[in-house]
Amino acid sequence: NENEKYKVLVYSENFDGWNDNLTKMKEAIEINNHPIDTSSVKLCQYILDTYVNKKDNIILEIGCLNGELTRKIIENKRYQYIGSDASQINVFKLAEKFKDTPFIVFDITQNPFKNNICDVLIMLNVLEHINDDDLALNQAYKLLNHKGTLIIEVPAGKILYDDYDKELLHFRRYNSKEIIKKLLNAGFLIEKITHLGFFTYPIFFLIKLFNKFFKIKNIVENETKISNNLLIKFLFYIELKLFKLNLPFGIRTVICAKKN
Repeated sequence: NENEKYKVLVYSENFDGWNDNLTKMKEAIEINNHPIDTSSVKLCQYILDTYVNKKDNIILEIGCLNGELTRKIIENKRYQYIGSDASQINVFKLAEKFKDTPFIVFDITQNPFKNNICDVLIMLNVLEHINDDDLALNQAYKLLNHKGTLIIEVPAGKILYDDYDKELLHFRRYNSKEIIKKLLNAGFLIEKITHLGFFTYPIFFLIKLFNKFFKIKNIVENETKISNNLLIKFLFYIELKLFKLNLPFGIRTVICAKKN
């Protein structure tokens, strides 16, 4: 039985804002890890070390696509890690790679757990793929233990939603006030809010405006390749030194919140 062999618990799948073709496309793009995704993992690690840092805390990651953060947390050996996704195909690939790590296939909007199950919940680039994001945040709150920590990352700039987002099956982008309000309404307290892509934002903004007026074929693949260059890598390298700061704008909004 594959579920027993690889420690996979299967509840429900959800392809409302995702599909297996998108998984394969993202995997192909992320073979060499885009600088913003590398920075995303490092910023998440920084938040864990700064705002959590409690040994044996149970971490549940929702949407552990390429397993890079999975690997980093497991290698840290400080936390108990559980990976999850709403797609079986991705979970079983990771379960085969990390055989001693438990994984769950479930849709957070159909939360099968009656009790809270984790101390830390990580949702990086997940919420924009969920149609009912308010329900997802309410369920995230229920999954967390008392005083638990939510680390969430979403695409920034609501007015910059374009064909790139549509191809990635994003339902939306967020402005900071909107995502903060949604988190507060779900019961969370905000501990830190910052952004990824602070220095590259002017270039990103111009590209987004261009996309609104011109159609580009294979927009995700082409723009990802173009933006994965030495200049962009250097700008993100500089940004790595500023994790202590709360950067006011950028390509993605990153928030650390606590269960009240």
